[in-house]
Formats: sequence, structure tokens, C-alpha cells
Amino acid sequence: MNEQSLISELKGIGPKTEQLFIKAGVRNIHDLLQYYPRGYDIYEKPVSIQEVQEGKMAAVSGIIYGAAKTGGSQRLQVTTITLKDLTGTIKAVWFRMPYLRNTLKSGMKVTLRGKAVSRKGSLILEQPEIFLPAESYEEKQNTMQPVYPLTAGLSNHTVMKAVRQALSYLDLTQDFLPEQVRLEYHLAEYNYAVQGIHFPLDKESFYFARERLVFEEFLVFILALRQLKQKEERAENGFRIQPKEQIGQFIDSLPYTLTNAQKKVWQEIQMDLTGPYMMSRLVQGDVGSG
Repeated sequence: MNEQSLISELKGIGPKTEQLFIKAGVRNIHDLLQYYPRGYDIYEKPVSIQEVQEGKMAAVSGIIYGAAKTGGSQRLQVTTITLKDLTGTIKAVWFRMPYLRNTLKSGMKVTLRGKAVSRKGSLILEQPEIFLPAESYEEKQNTMQPVYPLTAGLSNHTVMKAVRQALSYLDLTQDFLPEQVRLEYHLAEYNYAVQGIHFPLDKESFYFARERLVFEEFLVFILALRQLKQKEERAENGFRIQPKEQIGQFIDSLPYTLTNAQKKVWQEIQMDLTGPYMMSRLVQGDVGSG
């Protein structure tokens, strides 16, 4: 497998999922590696129930108070528990997950992480992530989980899984940036940058990875402009304009004398007009400079 391999060559990417990726602009592994997260979900330190704020993600640890309840309709079953700590209680709900009733038992210590929303004047955690045992949350604490731009039907988990799989298969140790350039500008190696932009260990590794990729993007852009300019400069000049006496007469008739810089520019323009290649030139000056 290489970066030009189709996305469908990854395990678990069937025809339907492949079409979802294509809709998002991802056709091959190269596209996938450049499908950068639009942001990151940071697993912060757990807070007390009293500190949970509406509309924000929060992780809370506590004891399950009472038995889990399952209600709602047959098509939309809702499982609810009450979590309690020293500062208060908060309800958590899950949709279409009735099996949790047998998993979440009264008196069990658990850590939940989800978005707090207001329902009938009370805050609840809606569809929170479950950490059992509660201490297992420490493994994810302070980590940054990528949040990708998605299209309908394509989940963040699916993209994460595909990227992890691609990174495990590919050898990204080859770096087109010379080591001297990387050392001079304190840039990360390519494999570290790709890994760090998708799955940064912390904010510092994210900034280090992003700096390398931004540098690379601008470098490619500048090189492309230079290549385009060279092509234009080598385009044959089929309409060579020879200098005429009227030009000198016109310059002499001006109510001012050209500066040395202006004379130099005009000499260069004359050379371009009579030269073998097409001219590509921008004359720039301040207002009133003539």
C-alpha cells in the first residue's frame, strides 16, 4: 500500500463507506492523510457535578445512584441513570442503548464524559462516553482527539479508524525536505508531522506538526509560482518592438527629469521588448512617483 492506493483498500471500507469518503473529497490514501481535523476534543480533568455548565463538554466521576431505567417507545428506547458525587446529582441519558441497563449498576463508580444540555430546567449529560472502571479515564485525560469535517453518514470514528490504519501501513520516513532545511528552520520530520496533526500527544506536539505542514504548503506554492514564471520567461517573443526616435523625444518632452531608478527600469523594459522571450514585468511605485 502507498499514498496513491484507493481508500477502499483499507479494511472496513466497503463500497458505501468509500462513496461517503469520495463525497468528502477523499479518494486515496494521500487525500486521507491531508484530510486534516477541523479541531480537537480535549479530554480535560474531571469536574464536580456542581461545576458542570450547560452547552459544554464535561467529565464527571461519581457513584450510580439507584437503578438504571429504560423507557420511551420501542423504536426509541431511552436509558437513564443518576450520577452522584459530594456536590450533587446529575442525570445521564442514552438513546437506543437498552443493554446499558444491565451494565450500569447501582453503587458502581463510573466516569462519564459528554455535553451538558438543559431539559425541563435541569442539566443532563446526553449520550456521554462511559469509562469503566472510573480510573480508566486517566488514560485519555489531557489527550487531544481529532474532530474531522464530515459529510452526512460519515462518522468521526470511521475517519479516525481509517487514518490510524493508513498510518500503520505506510512508511512515511522519506522526507522531501533536506535535513539542512529542517534543522535551520526547526521543523519536524514528515512522518512526525502527519502523525502529530491527526493524533497530537499534546498542544506542543500539535503546534510543532502544524508548523512543518504550513511551511511545506507555502514552499510548494512558492516553487509552483517560480516554475510558472520560468515558463513564461521562456515563452518566445513573437512581436519584438524596436526602439524608435519618438520615444526619446517623448521622454525629453516630460516636464521633469527621470530619476536614475526610472531610467534603469526603462532600459530593462526596452531590453525585454526587443528580447527573444515574452516580458513578464510589474512596475510598482508610490503615488506621484511618475
